[in-house]
Amino acid sequence: MPELKTMERQIVLVLTLDPGSSLTKIVYQIVYNCWEKSEPKILLMEPQVIEVSQELIEAYEAQRLTSADPENEAWIECEGEFYAVGFLAQKQFYAHAGLNELKYERAVLKLMAAVGAIAEREGLPDSFSVALASLLPYKEWRDCEKFERSATNALSNFCFRGRAFSLPLQVFECKPEGAGLVLTRGRKLGLATKERVILVLMMGYRDVSFLLFERGKIVDGGTSPKHYGLVLLVERVQQRTSGLDSEPLLRAIHRAAMAKKPGKDKQKLFQELVRSKKPQHQAEEIAQIMEAVRISRLEYWSILSGWLKSIIPTGVDEVVIGGGTAECFRSELKSHFATIDISWAAELEEDVRLAFNLSPEKDTLCLRLADVYGLSRSLLKKIEGGVGLVRKI
Repeated sequence: MPELKTMERQIVLVLTLDPGSSLTKIVYQIVYNCWEKSEPKILLMEPQVIEVSQELIEAYEAQRLTSADPENEAWIECEGEFYAVGFLAQKQFYAHAGLNELKYERAVLKLMAAVGAIAEREGLPDSFSVALASLLPYKEWRDCEKFERSATNALSNFCFRGRAFSLPLQVFECKPEGAGLVLTRGRKLGLATKERVILVLMMGYRDVSFLLFERGKIVDGGTSPKHYGLVLLVERVQQRTSGLDSEPLLRAIHRAAMAKKPGKDKQKLFQELVRSKKPQHQAEEIAQIMEAVRISRLEYWSILSGWLKSIIPTGVDEVVIGGGTAECFRSELKSHFATIDISWAAELEEDVRLAFNLSPEKDTLCLRLADVYGLSRSLLKKIEGGVGLVRKI
């Protein structure tokens, strides 16, 4: 575990990053003069990243009519290479989510974009320090040293939308996905943590991963052998239907899973997916999509539950479940772990809602933010211990 380095600058951007495959989630605070801190805020960005030429960036800048928020027009330059990140990459350059790429390599690009966007949003000067904690899938967690070197080099010399930055990375922490939840759960259980065998199950869009804790220490961990996240369900539905795009289909699947009323009310949730212009064909198309979702859900759960049975040892006292996919399969997970105590996102959902003033309609977002929020609180405690008393402003 790297020790906190001495803070040399008066402004520290304390940033916690979850470089997810469906959404980049960032929690940040700004520490001023070693003792004042802002309230925590969230920054959400689309997961897409794409390398583009300088000429394409210049052409985009020349033709845009309005000025959007910096995170929605994020492009960076680093070592002579240009990248569009987030919404700009998704909508302007039709970038993909990079499901088969290393997360830490894409995370470095997302980090530069996030730091630049926050600097613009918050009016930060050219000189400040960065304290970073990031989550990675368990199978990529061993890449943390490469991640730290890449992040340190990138932050030392990059441009965000033409503005040059040279920032020191004063603190670096890298944890496996689920760490924010288990750290929070450990604080609540206290010494009882060391008396329980705890399984942390993280269900993301790309992967499903687990951490196993015994006597307060990680004794095992792993990630699904293939993409067992919700992307597998999306792909199975696409195989059974015609021409459905992943993003609107994912939204519809989420809404249908959250819907309380069955039947015709659920049909409306799939309306945006309809491609036919003829009313008589639209009802048939919706019925086909809904049946494809139903069968694919059964198939997906059969695959996932089979893998869960293979990795969960006997004697587990508690399972901590997080990630947006978990919300779509809450009832199935309850049945699967019927004899084990379940902690949903380490009971952090309400804390997230209150911290960021999110409405009840944002339940799934609260669940998706719980891990990165839990890790952010742990990081801030270390910063406070390293720079002295910190109070809110």
